[in-house]
This record gives sequence, C-alpha cells and structure tokens, in this order.
Amino acid sequence: MFLAILAAMMLLFPGWLWAQGRIVERTYLSTDRDVYVAGDVLWYSAFCVDASQGTLSPVSGIAYVELHSPDAVVCAGKVALLGGRGAGRLSLPVTVPTGNYRLVAYTAQNKAEEGYDYSGLASKTISVFNVYSNERLTGGVEVVSDGEYESLRSPVRPGMTPGSDGSVMPGSDRASVSLRWDGDSLTVVNAGATPATLSISVFHDDGILSNDNPTIADFLAACRRQGPVRFDNTVIPEYEGEIIRGHVTGLSLEKLPSLVGRYAFISTPSDKSDVYTSVIDGQGRVEFFTGNIYGNKECICEIEGIDPSLNCFIELESPFVQARVAAVEPLRMAASLKEALSQRSFAMQVERRFTPDTLYELLRVRENGLFGTHEIVYPLDDYTRFPTMGEVFIEFIPEIRARRWPDGRRNIQVRLEDGTETVFSRDTTLMMLDGVPVFDQQKILDYDPLLVESIHIYPRTTFIGPRIYEGVVNFVTYKHNLPAFHFGENARVIDFQGADWPLAATGEALRSEEAYPDYRQTIYWHPQQELPPGATLRIPCKKPDYKGHFRVVVEGLSADGTPLRAETSFELE
Repeated sequence: MFLAILAAMMLLFPGWLWAQGRIVERTYLSTDRDVYVAGDVLWYSAFCVDASQGTLSPVSGIAYVELHSPDAVVCAGKVALLGGRGAGRLSLPVTVPTGNYRLVAYTAQNKAEEGYDYSGLASKTISVFNVYSNERLTGGVEVVSDGEYESLRSPVRPGMTPGSDGSVMPGSDRASVSLRWDGDSLTVVNAGATPATLSISVFHDDGILSNDNPTIADFLAACRRQGPVRFDNTVIPEYEGEIIRGHVTGLSLEKLPSLVGRYAFISTPSDKSDVYTSVIDGQGRVEFFTGNIYGNKECICEIEGIDPSLNCFIELESPFVQARVAAVEPLRMAASLKEALSQRSFAMQVERRFTPDTLYELLRVRENGLFGTHEIVYPLDDYTRFPTMGEVFIEFIPEIRARRWPDGRRNIQVRLEDGTETVFSRDTTLMMLDGVPVFDQQKILDYDPLLVESIHIYPRTTFIGPRIYEGVVNFVTYKHNLPAFHFGENARVIDFQGADWPLAATGEALRSEEAYPDYRQTIYWHPQQELPPGATLRIPCKKPDYKGHFRVVVEGLSADGTPLRAETSFELE
C-alpha cells in the first residue's frame, strides 16, 4: 500500500517539489581486507551517510557496488540498506588479471547528482593477484626489488597514533572504540556515550603490502568539505528497495497502445511473497517498486490478461551505471611474495571446496509484509489426499470455492473477512503457485494437488502496487519451483541478480567441524555489529590450522556521526 501511494505521489507532483532538500548520500565500504587472490570472496560492509551530517542516511534502501579495472567492470553486486547499513560480498572471478582495482559504491541518489565523482573518497583500491595466470592489467603492475618492497611498508597508518593497548585509534571526546586480544578471543569496547555500529575483521597479515586507502574518518571529512550539489529530478530515490525497471519488447509501435494501462508482474518462485506489479506506460515502460529481492534468482515476468497472439514480453534493464572511473596506482610486486601467494592460493582453493554457505550467519533483513499477518494455512499432508483441486476445496477448505459462470468460465473465490459481513470474492481474486501469479485460474483447478505441500489463504483485500485483489491464495509445492507447470507464451523466466544476503563469516559453526581443513585468510568477519554505549563485546575466535601474524581492524560510526576505528595485531605460534 505504501509503495502504491508513493508511486502515485511521484506521478502527480512535479520533480522539483520532492527534490528540494534532498539528502546528499555517500557510501563508504569497509572490507575484510584489501589484498586478495583471484577466486577469493571479498566481504564488505556498507555505511551510507547523509554527507552534510555524517550520520547514517534514512533514505536509500539499496546501494550498488562495482569493482572496476581501468576499462571494464569486473564484478558487481547490490547491497540492501536498513537505516544506512548493509553488507554483502563479491566473488572475484578466477580469470581476473593481476593488478589494482577500484571498488565503488553508489545509490540512486548519486545517479541523480550532476557530475557525481564515482572515483572520489567513497572508493577504495583493491589488490588482486592471479596465481593461475601470468596475465596482468596493462600498465597496472610494477615489479620492484625485495629491498624496495620492504621499504614501502608502514607500521602505522597515516593520521593514526598508537593506543596504550597496542591498538591504533583516532582520538575523540564524544566516542571511541578499543580492542584487546587475549589469546583465544577478541574484546571490543564501545567507550563512548552513544551507540556504535561497526564492522570487525580478523585476518592473516602475510606481509603483502596493503593499500593506503582512506579511513572512515578521511571519508567523512571529505563529505563535509564538499560544495553544493545539484540533482537531476528524473531519478526517483529508492526508499524501500530497488526499483526494477524494464520495457515491453517484441511488439510493433502501432500495437503498443493496446498494452498501455495493463498490469505487468515480476515474481520469484519460492514459499515467500516476492511479487510486485507495475502499470505499463505510454512508452511501454514499467517500474516495479520492490522491498528488495534477495539472492540470485529466477524471476518470472508476465503481463496480466494479454492476448497470446501479441507475442511480446517484459525485458528488464540493468541498474548498474558502469561509470568510467579514475585509474589507481599500479600494484607493486616482488620476488619475495612467491611463498605468501602460494599459501593464499592454497587457502582459497580449500575454502572454495569445503566451505558451504550454511556456515555463515544470516543477519537481519527487512521483512516483506505484503499479505499482512492474517494467514490461513492448510498443510495438505494433515488431511485426506484427493486427486483434483476442486475436491480439495469442497472437502475441507471452506474459505475457497470454485464456481462456473454462465459463459462456461470457472472461477475460484475466497471468503473475505474485511468487515462484519462475510462474503465471497468475485473476479479479482489472485491465485499464486509458489508465489508466482497465475492469471488463468483454470490452470490452478487442473493442477495436481499431490504436488502441493500447503495452501495459504489471505482472506482480505490486498494491494500489490497499484493492483487491488479481493483475497489471495498461494499454493506452495514441495519443491517451491512450480513443478509440472506451463507458463503462457508471453511469460519470461529471467536470471535476476538480487541484493546480497547480509552474512557474517564468524567461524562459529567450524568449532564442531573437527575434520574441516581450516586455512581461512579471514578468520572472523562481522559487517554489522551493534554496540550500545559503554558495552563490552567478547568474541571467541576460532584459530585456523596454520601459524602467523594476524591483524584486527574495526571501523564504524557512532550514532552522532563520529568515525570510529581501532586496530591491533597478534601472533599465532
């Protein structure tokens, strides 16, 4: 309902009305480290801030992340934002050449800015070594002697001063964070008077030179120094999540008017309710206002009530800007790195082979409350099984009935509970199979009920974008992927890249995996750790199966916009 009202307001009012006073957003990415080998996973934590205040931005519900070589985008991702915070990961291709890359992040707000600098302090330099290939970025690698390489090392980051406990931290009267390693666990203390939101990384430091990237304090200082910003008012802010855009294709211009005003749908097969709708405009374009679709999924795009002979369909458009970015400094290499890179290559291969996604901790995501909390569920295995869907309705589901109209059509109706009077719906009931709308209700009546695990009934008026339905029924199969169902000619199944699931790689599950060969380079990563004022957090940290020098880096913000950073290190003997 909210999304429908928001879309209507944006159509009714001129762009300059809602563009006035728009928050200027900048997105900082904290990464688990900044040196990788091809095939590694790059973990990142996003801080989207109001640039004028330095506090987390309440506006955008999604940001976009791109890893750039000098002439192309190597990989890209989407990060869902809740109150300005989000987390994700990029899987670095095993074919990526050795060199330095630029990691950038932006929101729809930045797309609307005139002359936005994607290479500014909101970007980072990421080093990637390809141990499978001799291919290097053109002009992107500089080979130096071992002595020259050693001289480039710096024990303390520029602008930072050593703390009394061996950590490195900026001073602040308002907020601070400190670290301590006691041999088996890490202790993080929020010594400030306001809540803090942090990313925490514990990783192997094998002597490969780290990049001199800006800290979060540098980033915020640059945000406050920027001048006035002008916006292109044609770009709509993505308040709740990604606005998926597309257009009708396969249809001649003279036939396009027959589709104007019709409803297009996008949905994902699952046991949940990721379904969104849009009205086709005069140019054949659609905009689906989503609350974010998570993960890489197959999406079904379809136009409701379309004549099959038109043979047209919805084609989605990429949200990534793929902007040209400034070049980064060349990656410096020396012969002395050979052993360290061999160990990293081995660790990456072991982790890809043995580490399943189930070992990661899923963090909080925004709930999709499309159908509300009033749900009637019938697990079909709890009842006598019948061979037809009509018999299922008749025998034990009083909230659903099938009727035949005088013209021969069969219609499924839902008993509504919107008011004091209980009535059955008419022609505006939505049928879904595994969360995908089915506009031909005869297909539901003909579907094999033995494939269905449960029937979910929502007996109230439901708003899906601008479309209104009197009741919704979702038939959830055992496989959650519409088995044995045939789509119409105008439906298209599209591979869709959704927002990354926000995950923490804490190693918690590995403590019980005695046989697991643990050679992780990042042994602890939490991208969204919340600490109340004065709180102390003790983190048990599982040690890997090798010895070496390890670094701990914590970055974040206090609630009043104070940058927080602390570093320490330890040895595993």
